[in-house]
Amino acid sequence: MKPTSSFKRGVAQVRREWRAGRYDRALAEVNRLLEGWPDNPQLLVLWADLVQLQETAEGPTLEEARAAYERAAELDEQSPAALNGLGHFLMAVEDDPEGASKCFDRAIALSRRLLREALMDQAKALAELERKPEALACLAQAYWLQAQNGKTPSGPEHAEILERLKDLATAE
Repeated sequence: MKPTSSFKRGVAQVRREWRAGRYDRALAEVNRLLEGWPDNPQLLVLWADLVQLQETAEGPTLEEARAAYERAAELDEQSPAALNGLGHFLMAVEDDPEGASKCFDRAIALSRRLLREALMDQAKALAELERKPEALACLAQAYWLQAQNGKTPSGPEHAEILERLKDLATAE
């Protein structure tokens, strides 16, 4: 197994090259990283993003970029990053706003769910720190997000939030 620090250094190098506009170098570094981590969703998304920025007709194709986004989304169904990248690809490259909208809808739903979970956990931590107003604010945001996901107010997710709100409100 390769050390995580090597992966992190490699991704940091990719981002430095990208910011400097050296897309060919960034892509070469992603290709190097993919040798060690061939099915890493983060690397697949970076690779697909960089393929689209190449100015030469040589090298990977746009079809391969799309396939990389799709593979990343398949490998990490809980992450919105690949879906967001695929949505942008469908808009910019394939002029497919309907397909892009579907990708963005899925990415938004995943993002809301992840944010709701983080807000619930943050509320718990803040309650432990006796920072009740901030904890209540997190729970209120989580409740609002749950409603935005089309969940009914009588569903189990809302009940969990309401129970935590009640516990926090009655806590000394």
